[in-house]
Amino acid sequence: MNTNRNKNYIVNYIFIFGILILFLNDQIFKFEFSNYFTGKLSDVCGIIIFPFFLTYIFPKLKQNSVFAAAIIFSFWKSQYSQSLINFYNEISPIQTSRIIDYSDLFVLLLLPIPYYLIKNVHKIDFLTIKKLNPKFIFVISLFIFIAEAPPPSHYFTMNNGNLQCYKCNMKVNHSKDYVLNKLKQNGIEFDTVRLIHYRSVIDSTSGGKKYIKNELIIDNDTLRNISFTIFPLKGNRTQIYFNGADVSQDLRRDDFKLQRKMRKYYRKIVFDEIKRSF
Repeated sequence: MNTNRNKNYIVNYIFIFGILILFLNDQIFKFEFSNYFTGKLSDVCGIIIFPFFLTYIFPKLKQNSVFAAAIIFSFWKSQYSQSLINFYNEISPIQTSRIIDYSDLFVLLLLPIPYYLIKNVHKIDFLTIKKLNPKFIFVISLFIFIAEAPPPSHYFTMNNGNLQCYKCNMKVNHSKDYVLNKLKQNGIEFDTVRLIHYRSVIDSTSGGKKYIKNELIIDNDTLRNISFTIFPLKGNRTQIYFNGADVSQDLRRDDFKLQRKMRKYYRKIVFDEIKRSF
């Protein structure tokens, strides 16, 4: 890397704290505490630290990096970035997505903060972590920025039950119609079928839909408002997501150990029940 780069831009406590919060919020908090605050926290952190990152990569930008950050952020939040996202998801093992929400642009009002700090970088010398290798922080930060948004599956597996089972899925070697017919024959007939909404639009191309069953009794255990998302795959195969349900146990969102235990348990009994249908 060019030795003219000022490592203080990315090895200071402001940047390190911001990138850490960005990582924790995107990979943990958004899933465990899905609310308005966690939805906006990443945008707030990102718009403050991203200009530091750009200035480190392109030293000639200096404080003008805030304008580049504003353009990139606005493009990302717009409908015009969708084809680029689709292309990226086709070639990358780390998928990404975003919801088009122009209210997120309010964070651009925070750009004077990085503008001032970058212009007066000498004033944050006391916040520099001397022993940190900037190359290491650069690589880690690059991966965190790339994985900043959850994959599309995050949006079509969300549910309001007290048990949420993100990434609980299975594939079967049968067509979607065959799967639905077999489930119906074995007493699993869905009460509600909904279109999938993600990327702020209705998904009309994948053939997937969300299926809700009001009540299902498995081994004397009653589950209510069970949510599935079912997608047809190539080669006459089908992917089934178990999104979650309302269960009888009192599951507090902050009891992570019990949540994990219950997810594992209900994922097993639900998929075992589905497998018995074939």
